[in-house]
Amino acid sequence: MTAEASATIASVKGLVVALQAVRTTLKLPCAVTFDPAGLKLRYLDGAHAMQSGISLSASVFSQFHAPTPLTIFVPLSVLLESIATVASSMPQELHFQYPGPDSTLLLTTTEDTRGRTCICSYAKVATLAAQDMSALDEMWDPQDECSQAILSGLLLREAIEDFEWTGGEVEFVMRRNPTRFSLQSIKQQSLEISFPAHVLDGFSCHEEEVRASYKYKHLKAAFTNVAQKEPWSTKVCISSRGVLKVTHMLTLAGGGLVPMEAPALLGTFTSQGSAQRTCVVQFVIMAHDEAAEQAFPEDEPA
Repeated sequence: MTAEASATIASVKGLVVALQAVRTTLKLPCAVTFDPAGLKLRYLDGAHAMQSGISLSASVFSQFHAPTPLTIFVPLSVLLESIATVASSMPQELHFQYPGPDSTLLLTTTEDTRGRTCICSYAKVATLAAQDMSALDEMWDPQDECSQAILSGLLLREAIEDFEWTGGEVEFVMRRNPTRFSLQSIKQQSLEISFPAHVLDGFSCHEEEVRASYKYKHLKAAFTNVAQKEPWSTKVCISSRGVLKVTHMLTLAGGGLVPMEAPALLGTFTSQGSAQRTCVVQFVIMAHDEAAEQAFPEDEPA
């Protein structure tokens, strides 16, 4: 069978680490797009309050074939578990192919035993009917004014973890003069974490002061699941409508802090010399809105 789209990646361990950043307990459909520019994975949460995605440029792969854009839909949890399982033996490469047998997404790995035999593992991920994810393109307006800052993703992860015991909502505060970026619990206002100006890069504020609150569970999903051990850059943007966009720049195979730019929403990172080992992970989170939450009840946990 000739594959309409296929890709092979050698940084298997790094890919698994990157994918952990978008894991969730909800049963969600995931859009997997093979595009001439690279591979994209994205999902929309049940309450239409958060979207997430991973983007890998074609240069990340040792082999990449996608003459025309091709999008398929698979269960997110099944896809992540399948990749983690077939990659558990630390193979040399991970290969994606669509369509596989029975129109599935086929994942295969080959473990080099440096002997007379090799071990091959595979998983077939059944596809879903086409899903309506139009809201993915409506949540963030690239023309909208926004406030932003770039800082260590590790610092942000540790800060968000400190809010776990309070639950509820966390308010983001950005102030122009003096430069200030802080997080504060709505329930426990005595808990506030401020980041000193010297750790902020590319700071800008579209108003004198910007404030917006987000549900802790969405912030936890966006910041605390990143398992990369090396430092990484994270860009935080808040639009004039209070929409939060979080962009993590993760390395697939070590190398430390990656220079940060401002890629398009869930777009492909292709600039900078480090692009060949870089994965873009993005989250877009709506400001907390009780009316919207009632209109779009969330999925039940898996």
